[in-house]
Amino acid sequence: MSSIRVLVLTSLVATLIACGPPPRGGGPGGGGGGAAVDPDACGNISTSDVGRRLHQFLVASAELDRRTLELEGSVRDACREMARELGVSPDGDTRTVCRAAAQALEANLQVSVSQETLMVTRYDPPVCTTQVDFAAEVVAQCEARVQADVAVACEGTCGGTCSGTCDGACQGSTGAGGECNGVCQGTCRGRCSADCRGYASVDASAECKASAELRASLRTECSEPRVRVVQEQVTVVDDTKFQAAMRAIDAGMPTILQVGKRAELTGKAIVLWAQTLGRLIKASGQLAKDLGERSVCVGLQLGAAFAAAAQIEARISVSIEVSAEISASAGATSN
Repeated sequence: MSSIRVLVLTSLVATLIACGPPPRGGGPGGGGGGAAVDPDACGNISTSDVGRRLHQFLVASAELDRRTLELEGSVRDACREMARELGVSPDGDTRTVCRAAAQALEANLQVSVSQETLMVTRYDPPVCTTQVDFAAEVVAQCEARVQADVAVACEGTCGGTCSGTCDGACQGSTGAGGECNGVCQGTCRGRCSADCRGYASVDASAECKASAELRASLRTECSEPRVRVVQEQVTVVDDTKFQAAMRAIDAGMPTILQVGKRAELTGKAIVLWAQTLGRLIKASGQLAKDLGERSVCVGLQLGAAFAAAAQIEARISVSIEVSAEISASAGATSN
């Protein structure tokens, strides 16, 4: 189990203990349809600091529910394409059809060649870009601040100039006082002038931090990996099965690797989102004081987000697990 999934599960379990179980729904292969979160259902609640932060959190929760459903759907569709190419059933939930495709792929590769030396699947891993300016914009709206004053750290590689300290290797000019002023391979603690190839972490209040980091990760764009099978002194003994395996890899593996990487970044943001959601639910008494008659409506929307939490975690988990399982079945290694 990945460390990200452990953190997500720990946060969700803590919330479940504090607030009781969510309604049941969805299937064992990933998330179901979720619970509809409507950030505008309670009217304009952004007239106060508390209301503005809550509205941004509900916006992020609704986007999380919708986009994780889309992510899992992309994985399931890719696995179905692989299953069809491999001649196995494309029916079932995400976990079922992806497992069938992975097993068939591994079996085809094992019986279709005589391995005197080696045959491996190699791929260039997807490069994921997170827009730090968008994360700063969310915080600015959430806290009524000037966007330029919002501190955003890029955890990964700052593709442009890191105007701040770099916890890692700084390529290019190094400014005075420990500033990088170049490409930062590590965490850029300052303004990243271009794309952040990694995770955007903001300095803000809990609700605004969770909203900004989550929405930025959900909008992260990942390049499609180049996947290829390298044959090194192997003899193809069953070309039909071998070609089916090649078509399956081409049909589904790039999407699965791409979505798996996006799911990892989203999974990191979900940890803080789950912790913040649990704290907000437990603070319902204080919310009633701050929001007045609209507190009941907001409470229902937080409840809807909580009801969707288990399914959201399942969608992220299955997307990450399928990426690892398909890669293992293909004997895939990154360059």
